Amino acid sequence: MEAWLIISNAQTLGLANSMRLLSNDIRIDHADVWTLRANPEKFSETIPTYDRVVIHPQIEHGFHDFSTARKLSRIPSIQFDAYHPDVCFVTARRQLLNGPIGAYQSMIILAAYQLGLGLEKTRTLFRRDIFERCGFFSRWEGERKRLLEGFAAYGLDISIPFRAWSRRESFMYGIDHSKARPIHDIAHVFLQQCGIETNQTDIVPADTIMVGACFPVYPEVAETLGVEGSYMFKPHKEYKLLSLESFIEQSFAAYANYSLEEIVPDARFAERCDLVKSVIASEERR
Repeated sequence: MEAWLIISNAQTLGLANSMRLLSNDIRIDHADVWTLRANPEKFSETIPTYDRVVIHPQIEHGFHDFSTARKLSRIPSIQFDAYHPDVCFVTARRQLLNGPIGAYQSMIILAAYQLGLGLEKTRTLFRRDIFERCGFFSRWEGERKRLLEGFAAYGLDISIPFRAWSRRESFMYGIDHSKARPIHDIAHVFLQQCGIETNQTDIVPADTIMVGACFPVYPEVAETLGVEGSYMFKPHKEYKLLSLESFIEQSFAAYANYSLEEIVPDARFAERCDLVKSVIASEERR
């Protein structure tokens, strides 16, 4: 029986458990990237002992030397923002700033705060015409293309599973955390690529990622994409929900600890945040 080691991000346990369910012929060990970083010497010793090491591509450079692996394979994770086009990351004093539910924050709320708007006025910005002008309804095709091409670069064709995901509920909890089904299906595609016969089962592992922050699909976006929507936000590692009003209020409170100059969107979101800010500024001038 071959022994494999899986090292990835938040999807690590889901990938490992999915492969355990899908094949009886492989012993699967797993460790997330944070465990790797905490004890690199241990992994330097054990990595050469595995028949195959499966990693997230992002940890290949700067995290560890995987050149001693007998076989090194790569499985990326899903990044897809069409359900959550308002999500961004925010930095303050060059550090990631956590808001009411964790790292996921709202471009609209950030822009409103930067423009000096109040809580009630900010709440009124969550409506269809604002979303339309911010480009929130036009993310699907571009995100789909980028996602499929990103996996194809590692020899993984997820086009058929993607069609199935998009016919159900939203398959994402946020822009970079997927639900359990997609992770299971990616494991299935990977095993098939490796020439391994998989068990015929529809059992999906427990969805451990939902313990983290869950950003809602806004009702207006949900209507466009044919899924259920809400304005209820789930904080990281808590089983409670925040209303939009509470989310706005607590976001403002987090920003109030810094000067306006210190609060900026992460560089990956800068261009889109600028668009949202210009839309809200023009709304105020009307």
